[in-house]
Amino acid sequence: MTRIGNYEIIRLIGEGGFGKTYEGRHILNNNIKACLKQNRRISEKDSDLLMREASIMAQVHHYSLPAFRDLIRADDGSYVLIMSFIEGKTLDKIIEKHKALHPEEVSWISSRLLGALYYLHKKGIVHGDIKPSNVIVQPSEHNAVLIDYGLSVFKPCSSSKATGYTEIFSAPEITQGNPPLRHSDIYSLGLTMIYAMGGDPIAKSYPDYVPKPLQEFCNSLTRQNPLDRTSWDKEDLGARLSDIRYEVFGRRHSH
Repeated sequence: MTRIGNYEIIRLIGEGGFGKTYEGRHILNNNIKACLKQNRRISEKDSDLLMREASIMAQVHHYSLPAFRDLIRADDGSYVLIMSFIEGKTLDKIIEKHKALHPEEVSWISSRLLGALYYLHKKGIVHGDIKPSNVIVQPSEHNAVLIDYGLSVFKPCSSSKATGYTEIFSAPEITQGNPPLRHSDIYSLGLTMIYAMGGDPIAKSYPDYVPKPLQEFCNSLTRQNPLDRTSWDKEDLGARLSDIRYEVFGRRHSH
């Protein structure tokens, strides 16, 4: 069995131009699983991206964010980021199978993601690539985890460049090549919510069964101008969504 550092590789999770991501198990304790992200293209740019991701991950500790374990150098010279393994399915795979989730399910998933975003933004970190494939849903734990910090920016400024973003779920300022903002994450979350409820994230349209208050909430997150979007500067987004859940579904917390 292939081994990287102190981990035996169980299976390949994903593969892209950047490299490969594996599920691994610690050689001394089978109960310790990890996610290993390996940079296959040994270039300075790719190494810098992975090291930046590791640096950001090492600073965060939140229930809805993966935990940093280590950054090592493999035998072939590539870097490998080791992080906690998150059980569950990505939101895009869930929608691929079920076509849409009930609006109440989307609201509790979004509530968890808002908690993670608030935590990141308070630390000056912009995630930069929020989309369904970067959200792992854990129904048994009633949690949703925001993954993949590959495009994250710490304390973004005018010198930051927007490269590699997923255009469908990206904010207009990102697709135009401008620096990523906290407002950009908010926009992407709004489009992800629309998509998860069976709507069209491009047209920003909704199925008839999506309650109007939820539609209005998503619309407030996805306004064209970043400064027009609802953000932490204007109100507590988590509290607002909680109020909407109570108004529409009769409870603030799903079970």
